[in-house]
This record gives sequence, C-alpha cells and structure tokens, in this order.
Amino acid sequence: MNEPVNHRDSWLVASTRRHVKHAYLIVFSIVFFCGITTCLALYHEEKQHILSDEQIAGDEFVALLKDALENYGKEVTSFSVMMQSTNEALTYDIFQRASKQYESTEKNQSLRVYFAKYVPHDHLNAYLKQQRRLMGQMDFNITPRGERKGYLPLTYGYPFSSNSGFDLLAPSYVNHQVIQRIRSTKSLIMSQIMLIASDSESAKQDKFVLRRSIYLPLDNLKGRVTDELGFYGVIGVIFDVKGLKQQLESHNERGFSYRISDVSDDPEHPVWFADSSKGRDFDPNHEIYWSKGVYNTHVIDFAGRSWRVDTRYSSSFPNLVNWGLIIVAFVIFSLLAVLLSWYVKLLANAYNQALRLASDQIEIDELTGLFSRYKIQTELNTLIRRCRLKDQKLASFFMDLDYFKTINDAFGHETGDKLLIKVAQRLRSVLPDEAVIGRLGGDEFLVLLVLREHEKNTYLEGLCREVILQVSQSYFIDGRTLNIGCSIGVALYPDYGLDAETLVKNADMAMYEAKTAGRATYYFYDAQMGARLSRNVRIETRLRQALQDDVLELQFQPKVDLNTQKCVGLEALLRWEDSELGWVSPAEFVPVAEQTGIILLLGEWVFEQACKHIVVWREEGIQVPPIAVNCSAAQLKRPNFLAHLLGLLDKYKIDPSLLELEVTESILIEDAESCAELLRQVSQLGMKLAIDDFGTGYSSLSYLKDLPFHYVKIDQVFIRDIMEDPDHDALTRAIINLSHDLNLKVIAEGITRTDQLERLKSYGCDIGQGYLFSAALGASSMVNDPMIVALREQQEDDGTLEN
Repeated sequence: MNEPVNHRDSWLVASTRRHVKHAYLIVFSIVFFCGITTCLALYHEEKQHILSDEQIAGDEFVALLKDALENYGKEVTSFSVMMQSTNEALTYDIFQRASKQYESTEKNQSLRVYFAKYVPHDHLNAYLKQQRRLMGQMDFNITPRGERKGYLPLTYGYPFSSNSGFDLLAPSYVNHQVIQRIRSTKSLIMSQIMLIASDSESAKQDKFVLRRSIYLPLDNLKGRVTDELGFYGVIGVIFDVKGLKQQLESHNERGFSYRISDVSDDPEHPVWFADSSKGRDFDPNHEIYWSKGVYNTHVIDFAGRSWRVDTRYSSSFPNLVNWGLIIVAFVIFSLLAVLLSWYVKLLANAYNQALRLASDQIEIDELTGLFSRYKIQTELNTLIRRCRLKDQKLASFFMDLDYFKTINDAFGHETGDKLLIKVAQRLRSVLPDEAVIGRLGGDEFLVLLVLREHEKNTYLEGLCREVILQVSQSYFIDGRTLNIGCSIGVALYPDYGLDAETLVKNADMAMYEAKTAGRATYYFYDAQMGARLSRNVRIETRLRQALQDDVLELQFQPKVDLNTQKCVGLEALLRWEDSELGWVSPAEFVPVAEQTGIILLLGEWVFEQACKHIVVWREEGIQVPPIAVNCSAAQLKRPNFLAHLLGLLDKYKIDPSLLELEVTESILIEDAESCAELLRQVSQLGMKLAIDDFGTGYSSLSYLKDLPFHYVKIDQVFIRDIMEDPDHDALTRAIINLSHDLNLKVIAEGITRTDQLERLKSYGCDIGQGYLFSAALGASSMVNDPMIVALREQQEDDGTLEN
C-alpha cells in the first residue's frame, strides 16, 4: 500500500516545535500577567472595601445625626406636653421651672426657650394688663400694632426674653406662614439655620429653632384662653449648632469628615452651617477636598426641613490602601513567573526530544499498524484537495465489525485485540495497493480510494463484497475459532460530501443502514437516505407527541391451536395513525423508537394498556386467553424491569399467567448472562416465554436448552415461502422437530393460505397466527370476534381455558 506524503503534517510538527521552544516565554508572560491581574484585583478589592467602609461610616454618622435631632424633637414635645398637662394658667414661674430642666445637658448649654401665647381680640386688654403688671412696664404693648382677629405675642422667654410682645401672627412677620403651618398641623416644625449676632464677630453662632403648637382640651380649659379649636400658643426652643456638632464629634471616629447644609429652600444652593474639615492640616484646598465624587451624600428630612450631609474619610484614597499586600503579591508572582518559565524551558527541551522520537509513531495505529485516526483524517483532507484539482471521484468506506463486542466481552480485550490485528491483515490483503486504510478506534475502520475514470459503482460493489467475504472468514485465536461479520457504508466525493466531515458522516450513516438491513452487507449513501433520515426525525417528534396525547392503539391478534382451531392466546400489537404522517407501520416507527430511546416509554405503555384491557374485559365478563407482549432489548436491560412488571400486576390484580413475554434472539446475543437470569425470574412468576423470530438471527441451540422458554416462534419469512422455497420448508420442519424434542411448542406466524396451514399441520406445528384466522382486533372488537365468542361459550360449558 502506497502511503502519500503529507507536507502539511511536517509543517505542523515544525510549527509545534517552534511553539514549544518558546513556551517558557509564554509561561513567563502568562504568570506575570496573572500577577498584574491579581494586583489589580487586590487594588480593586481594597478600593471596594474602603468605599464600603466609608459608606458604612457615613450611614452610621447620619443615623447618629438623626438620633440627635429626634432627641431634640422629643424634648420639645415633652416640654409642650408638660405645659398642656398643667391644670392652671401658665405663669412665668411655671415656665421658668420647666425651662431650667433642659439647660443642664451638654447640648443645651446655651438653651433659649420662648412661649408665644394666643390672645383673641376680645381678650387683648386683659392680656395687656396682665403683662404690664408682670413685667412692670406700663407701656408694654403688642407689636406691630393693629387690629387683628387674634394675636400670638412672645409672652415668656428663658433665660431672658427678647422682642417681648412681638406678634408672630402679624402679616409682616417673616415667618408668618411657618407659624400658620405650625398652628394648623399641630406638628413639630424646624426653622432654617439662622445667625444670631453678638458683640464680637467670633461669637456668632448658628442656631435652629424647633417649634410646636400647644392645644388644650376644650372641656378642661380652667380659665385658660384658646381659640375655638383649643389652640393655646406656640412653644419654641432655640438650639446651638455648636452643641449638635459636639455630640457628633464625641461619637465620630478619627479620620472621618462631614459637612451639613440646609437644602429645604433651594437644593441647588445649599446653606452650609457645619463643616468638620475646615481649619484642619490636611485641608490645603477646601474646594478640592470636597470635590464631586470623593464623598457620599445623604439627605435627612426632619420637622419639615431637609438637611444634606456629605461624608468622607479625611485621608485621600491612596493613603488608605494597604500597599504592602499588593506589593507582596506582585513580588510572589514575579518570582513564580521566573521559576516556572525556567522549569518549562527544561520541560520543553525534554518534550522536543520525545517529539522527535514519537513523530513517526503518532501517525500509525499502535495495535494494527494501519493509519491512526489523526493520520487518516489528514489523508482524507489531502485526497479531497487532490480530487478537486484533478476532477476525480473519491470513495470513503466506513467499516464496522459485526458482533465484535460480543467476542470482546466474552473472551476479553486481549483476544479482541488479536482479532483486530488479523482483520487489519486481511484488509491489507484484499484492498488494492492505492487504498488508504486507517483505524478510527474500537472496531471501526475507514478506507479511502481514489477512483480511476473507468472504475464505476459496480467495481466498488464487488470490492465491498470481497471485503465482507474475507473479513467474515473464521479466525483461529488462542485455540478458539471465532466468527465475525462486517458492515460497510460508502459515500462518494463529490456526489455526497464536499468536505471530510460530511463525507465520513454520510459513510457512517450508510454503514448504519447496512447494520439495520441485517449486517454483513454494504450500503451506498444516496439522496433517498437523507429523506429517510428526515422522516425518521419527524417520526420521532410525532411519536413523542402521540405518547403525550395518548393516540396510540393496542390491537390483539388471536393465536390458534392448529388441531382444534380454537383461540389459545392473543398477541398485543401496537398500531399508530398520526394526524400528519397518516398510518405508520411498526416496522418503520419501532426501529426509530429503539434508536432514540422512546422504546422504553412505548414498552411501559404497552404493558399497562394490556393490563388495563384485561381488567376491562374481565369486568365485561370476557375471559380472554393469555396475552403475549413483545419486549425490546432496551426494556430487558433496565434494572427496574422486573420491579415495574410486578408493580403493574399488583396494581391491576392480574394473574401473571395471563401475560406472556416474547423476546428476540438478538437480546440474548447482546447480554446473554443477565438476560438469562431475568428470564428465569419472570418464568418463576408463572409467565410463559417465547423466543421470537427464531432462525433469522444468530441462532444458538443453547438458548432453547438452557433458558426457560415455552414457545418457539417461527418468523413469517419462512412461512411466507414454505410452499415455494424448499430451503424454507426444510428449515421450518427442522425447527418444529427440534423444538418438540426439547418439549417446546411451536408458533408459526404469518399464515395467510390454507395450503400453508395444511403443510404446517403435517409437520406437527402446534399454534398458528395470521390473516387466515383473523386480523389484529381493536379492544372494542373483541366482544364480537367469533373466536372469542366461541372461547367464551366453551368457558361457560366447562370453565376451563385451553393453553
């Protein structure tokens, strides 16, 4: 066999060596890059951690500020509640004693409290007399003067009273609307921050006022004057921002800055009144220090005002980062990059030496000496390019050994390997010298052959037949004579594949068709195969839908005793008519179900439907004979097959003798040992077993001798030609005689003519099945079927059921 030289492979090997030679640089770059990435990740993590801590610290600071303001509000509220609860007219002594209770705390060191009493117009003179007497000022009056419905003059103040007698309800008062809101809402109201002047500029202090209205119960005034709703006056408490800041500073962590502004009136132009960063050493430029993006902003709503609070760490971000951790990581990765690159360089040298030794071996399959999977694929690409240039055809043979797995499992992998070696030798001997042969793996081979102009499909067919003939000859290995077969799929370039992947895939599908057709044969990929595959996909989809919609039907065909002509059993047959595909033959959809795994669901459905029908017929008074159900290989291989079967029998309360199982020889070939044990357990339950399609597969008399079968079912292919084909006639007679010698009954299926029936009766066949007796019946048709009617009449006569 001539082996084409592939220059592309040599180039790939040389390219690989160059890359390996410089692998240490690649490793150094990768590890160093990982180090940089890790350092950046650590930096990012540090940044997120610092930002998170800064946010948390800001949230805690804002919560502290909220608590301080809430405490202010509680004090004002308690002040007003105390004044409301006084059962006598408010005098200056009472007011003074109440005010002194709040000046002892740190935040109230410069406390100012005032009370503005509501004076209706008709009580104005009485109020003026009272105040003039109290203050000793005979010229005391309410200002600004004027006739009004009611007045709210500053009446008492502590520690001293300023602007005594000033009417807060006067329209000219700047906070007139605020006072009206306090009076109407009965809630706590805060003023905007105000600057109270003193003798020195440095003594100016920011203040804020908390006001609250006082209402008295109308049924308990006790001489006190209110308006028609009980409004008695307004209590106001003036607090220093300095005292508020002292509370915040005492709880604030070192290295944390804040600033506070009032944004109630104009959020775009805040009024700043507290800034912890001013005057500190780390504040060279206040505007830059509070530049946008370096701080967190919070808004507090309290007593009708909105305060904006900006918070940040005092130090800049780079000063807060733990650079030691990042530098250590960078140093570690740098050292690791150097060490690994040095080690990889040593490995690369060793690899190049090994590569030179293995380069000649990688293209050859170590076991068979054929081209390896890699080499055969590169050869296929090369041949496709050559055929494209020279306008030639290329045949791709996909070969798979039949029953190799059985031999491999039975005698071990060592025997299997020796068998593969001998198969490879036979392929070399039978294929032409110009053929390229490769092993894809397992028991799969790929053969490539460029066709000459005069070589047509007939030449390829003859070559396939010769290969199958030679491969199928017996092999003598380790004192054993082994027999296998060979299935071949062929795809031609450029007719059914323009690239390597498509060509091999189509050849593989053609090989599978050969397997399906009975093995030990060949199949050429054609356009119709694609259509069949498309239909199979459609069948799979519709079959799954049919299971969901429960549109499948189970029919029953009688089995007849050939001597008495009486029904002795039924075979459950699955039928399917689809709304889109029409009537689909079991011969078409069952193989698709087996390939896709749907057969498991179908098998469970058939078993359960058979049990349901037995129950329904029993309730209708119809005692049917045993029903035979076909079992697929996939069903028997399931570990829970027997448990599921027992569950159905228990669920529907069915005697096991009313069910029979039919299994094919192929099941026993694939997994004889485990299937044999399962069949023995099923037989012990009382179910009868039949071996189906006997004589069409890899028949073995040991199945009949060693396994608990009750029936042998002759495939209809023999019965169909029993009168015309002497070989089929002889085989049928031999199967019947052999089965009787082993005390097994024989069932012949597919009987359609009377002469077939007579021939089978002459051979002693026990049971028959086919259109000559009855077609498959729907469940509802069983009542009127003559055989079932006759069977029921017999049961009524003697109460027995002939088996």
